[in-house]
Amino acid sequence: MAPMQRREPNISAAWPTLGVAVAAVLWGIWWIPLRALEAAGLSGDWSSVFVYTVAAVALLPVALARRERFLVGGWPVAAAGILYGAALVTWNHALITGEVVRVSLLFYLMPVWATLLGAVFLSERLTAYRVAAVACGLAGAAVVLGIEGGFPTPRNVGEWMALASGMLFALSVTYARSAGGGGWFEGTYLALPSAAVFAIILVYFSPSGPGLSAGAIWPIFPALLLAVLFWHVPSIGLTLWGAGHLGPARVSILMLLEIVAAAGSAALFAGEPFGWREAVGCLLILGSGAFEWLAFRRPTISESMTVKS
Repeated sequence: MAPMQRREPNISAAWPTLGVAVAAVLWGIWWIPLRALEAAGLSGDWSSVFVYTVAAVALLPVALARRERFLVGGWPVAAAGILYGAALVTWNHALITGEVVRVSLLFYLMPVWATLLGAVFLSERLTAYRVAAVACGLAGAAVVLGIEGGFPTPRNVGEWMALASGMLFALSVTYARSAGGGGWFEGTYLALPSAAVFAIILVYFSPSGPGLSAGAIWPIFPALLLAVLFWHVPSIGLTLWGAGHLGPARVSILMLLEIVAAAGSAALFAGEPFGWREAVGCLLILGSGAFEWLAFRRPTISESMTVKS
């Protein structure tokens, strides 16, 4: 009986782990339909406006049927959804305006933010491995951004958006975790209209102005609907559902699979260069995730000192 009892947590964690891993791969190649929509006429952040508006309207009947549950999760679920919406829009903007590999690497400084947020808000103890994860992640970012030119900073708006999106995502999964796994659909749904509103704000303040050709929408509407319902909404839902059952740092580790998917697809289909800088930065940021994973399997610094004494 004892061995079966020890296996139960692993079995229960298997499905959320698989869900987040699948979501990571979908996120890694999301730039393909996003840029296709842009090429078809939904330029700039207008693609985000329509993607999340269509998603919110399509799922409205389900949301109305579950309307009483929106109050059950309380503020943590609402915060997770709203922050996730902001992360989605900034991420889409980064993918449209920046290089896929570079913005993906900057986004995946998440283990750094997740470690710090977990320590501050979830009372997760700081370990030597987590310190190494933070150092490794920051080193990877420095390599990607170009440390030889002085203090490394993002070089354009897209890279700043990618950095902000990673921070917002880490905040979102932290709130989702504090909700205890409940309200994942409610958080997912709240992310959609929130993202649409944030996207409208970006469109309004964009240098190109809020112009849009109405004739560009209807010809691509079927493709837009398919991309939303069978690609993007499942990605959002799987991520928030998994985040409710796994710690924010572990979610960030699993989401590192997106780097592999993004780098491979960008090299194959977008012809983006993948040189030594991107390779070294990728290895360092993946190493950050590896150290964070080890943090779940090793005692804390204080525990080690207690054992030795």
